[in-house]
Amino acid sequence: MNHISMALPGASKKILIGVFGLSEYELRLLRSVLSLTMASGRRHSYSLFDTSHEADPDIVILDPDNAQARAALQDLIAQRNIPEPATVFISNAGKVTPGKHHLLHPLVPTKMLALLDQVADELEKIRVLPVAARADQSQQTAHGATSPAVVQALVQKNAPASVLQTGHRALIIDDSPTARIKIDLELRTMKIAADCAETGEEALLMLEKKAYDIIFLDIVMPGADGYEICKLIRRNPQTKRTPVVMLTSKSSPFDRIRGSLSGCNSYLTKPVEHLKFRAVVEKSLTSSEAIFAMDKTPGLAMGA
Repeated sequence: MNHISMALPGASKKILIGVFGLSEYELRLLRSVLSLTMASGRRHSYSLFDTSHEADPDIVILDPDNAQARAALQDLIAQRNIPEPATVFISNAGKVTPGKHHLLHPLVPTKMLALLDQVADELEKIRVLPVAARADQSQQTAHGATSPAVVQALVQKNAPASVLQTGHRALIIDDSPTARIKIDLELRTMKIAADCAETGEEALLMLEKKAYDIIFLDIVMPGADGYEICKLIRRNPQTKRTPVVMLTSKSSPFDRIRGSLSGCNSYLTKPVEHLKFRAVVEKSLTSSEAIFAMDKTPGLAMGA
């Protein structure tokens, strides 16, 4: 397969770019720009990915506000049984996008190429070591991003059976559609299904109707904030032991104190990093199952 992870260090390589949600004009512009990289002798050369390629896309450009684009990317991931590729989000001005890799409509060729080169450089740092060694050593790029190949190796090699059960279900509470998509895709690599709510109030109604194994809760939302919603979750006998992971765009001791007082189990700073996300999910589910087992054991539940 002509995939970036198979290229020799320092060699010129064709990097496949998957596109989901661009307009026809932007797609033509992108195709023209990428074609120039193939003949210019640049360090990185790019080509548009299509389903006829045996190799998987190395990088995808996604409009997260386009429902059909999101579905198409999820279908590709499911059909090929691959983790989420490195993603560049493209959105309109004023829209919040997850992650450090994002562009604005309309596409500016120079900015797009600069960002693609940055992502390609990060992926290249990862592929220097064998996948197994990278997984064991938890290697990361200089910017903290982790290759999807590493995530896939870790999921296959190290994830406990309890985490890989398809029976687990998560609830994602976040008013940002792009943040919800990002977390949902992360959960898919761990074979965990997810439902989403845009507000805390909507989430509370969902929790009355369905049980969840873990809850991801944004702090800043319309209506009640994450701290207040977490307190309400903890007051409900049906959800008081459900792990709650707070999502925040910044992390400070004050935030963590407030989160702890409201009853959250853990924190994740957005944009979430692959290995940290997986570690938090594993720890939360394992701890929850241990508590559930104690509750079901005669004597232990009463503190005997």
